[in-house]
Amino acid sequence: MRRALLATVVVASVAVGALPAAGARASGKTAEARQYAVGALHRTFVDHSRPTDANGTAPALFDRTIPALVLYPARGEARGEPVDDAPVARKEAPYPLVVFSHGFTAKGPDYEARLLRGIAAAGYVVVAPTFPLTNRSAPGGARLVDYVNQPADVSFVIDEMLRLDRRPGRLRGTIDTDRVGVTGHSLGAITTLGLTYNACCTDDRIDAAVPISGLQLPFRDQPWTWPAVPLLLVHGDQDQTVPYDGSAAAYAAASPPKFLLTLVGAPHTPFTGAWQPVVTDTIVDFFDRYLEGERAALGRLEADGNVAGVATLQSDPR
Repeated sequence: MRRALLATVVVASVAVGALPAAGARASGKTAEARQYAVGALHRTFVDHSRPTDANGTAPALFDRTIPALVLYPARGEARGEPVDDAPVARKEAPYPLVVFSHGFTAKGPDYEARLLRGIAAAGYVVVAPTFPLTNRSAPGGARLVDYVNQPADVSFVIDEMLRLDRRPGRLRGTIDTDRVGVTGHSLGAITTLGLTYNACCTDDRIDAAVPISGLQLPFRDQPWTWPAVPLLLVHGDQDQTVPYDGSAAAYAAASPPKFLLTLVGAPHTPFTGAWQPVVTDTIVDFFDRYLEGERAALGRLEADGNVAGVATLQSDPR
C-alpha cells in the first residue's frame, strides 16, 4: 500500500510558475479593504542539526540547506508585482505567518504568482521554502521519499522566520509569533498533514492548516493523532495524480473545525481558470477566521467556497 501511494505522487510535478499572475480577490468586503502591495525577500536557511541523505551520485551532507522566498505586506500600490526588499506596511503589523510547502519536483517560488502573492496581499507574511531533495534541481535528482524529513524542515523554517522577526532587518517586528498557518500542494500537502496531525512531527505552534491535493502517507510508522487544529482540505474531484479520496478520508478522520473544498472537474494542479480565485479566496477566508480571528470570515468562506459548477464546501466548524 505504501508503495502504491508513493507511486501516485511520483508524477506530481508542477509548472505553476509559467502561469499568468492571479487577479484580485473576488469577494469579501473586509478582505477587499485589506489589500496590500507585496514585498519580497530571498533567504537561505541552513539547519546544522540534521543531515541531508546521500542521493544517487550526490554524497550525504552534514546539514540541510533550504532556500526560501518570503512575501510580505508592503507599502505602495496594491495588486502590483512583488518588489524586492520593499518597505513593510508597518501600520497594521504584525502579521500572521504562513508557510507553504511545494509539490514534488517543484520549488517554493513556482507558486508565487497564482497563490502566494494573493495570500501575502491579504495581510500575511508568507514563506515558501524549497526542500533539499524533492525539488527538481536536487543534486542526484528529486527524491520522493525525503518527504518524511520535510515536516522538520518546515518547523526549522518557522524557527528561522521567528528569529528574523527578532533581529535587526527588514522583517523585524513584522510577524505575529502567536499566529502560524501552514499550507502546501501535493507532496507539500502531505508534508502539511504530517506536520500538523501525525505523531512523528507535530508542531504545536501550528494554528491552522490547508493541504491542497494531498493525502496521508506514512511518517516513520507513527500514528495520526488529529488534534483539533482547524483544517481546510482543497482537492479537485478529477485529480488523476493524487486521488480525491485522499482528502475525503482525511476530512472524515479529522476533528472539527474542518472543511473540505471540492473543486468540480479540477485536475491535480488547480491554480488556473475558474478554480484559481476560489482556491485563493477560500484559503484567505480560512486564515482570516482562524489566524486573524475574524468571525465574519466564516460567512465569506461559505460564500466563496460554494460556486455553482466550480466548487462546493463541506464544513463542520464546531
